[in-house]
Amino acid sequence: MKKLIDLIYAGPLNNWTERSNEAFNELFGSSGGRYPERARRSAAVRAPKMQSGGVPFAALIHPSNPDAGAYGGMSFVVFPIEDGPALISMVIGTQGLSPDEEVLGRPGHGRKVAAICNWLNTKHGHGNMVA
Repeated sequence: MKKLIDLIYAGPLNNWTERSNEAFNELFGSSGGRYPERARRSAAVRAPKMQSGGVPFAALIHPSNPDAGAYGGMSFVVFPIEDGPALISMVIGTQGLSPDEEVLGRPGHGRKVAAICNWLNTKHGHGNMVA
């Protein structure tokens, strides 16, 4: 987790793709990973090299998605900026909810997301809505 936290707070965008892949892949495995190695099959890392004008990001997406282009389902995404901590977001792919619609449609997911938003707004909003 340390590499992921460092990535979020690092600021500079140099070597973003390599650092992102390394940070997300560190989450899996027996050598200090938060999740067992078998969990690596449940998500794919997407951190493309950006051409000029592109918005850099790194995401965990459903492994059935292609390596580039539009994708579907829910993803956990980190958008870096030069002068502060990265924006962390949960995003629905441009192809819609599939293949995650069954999981996201279960009771409780909306309440959990609302609870996270309420906590963020209370803790960091200072009277403004941030989530």
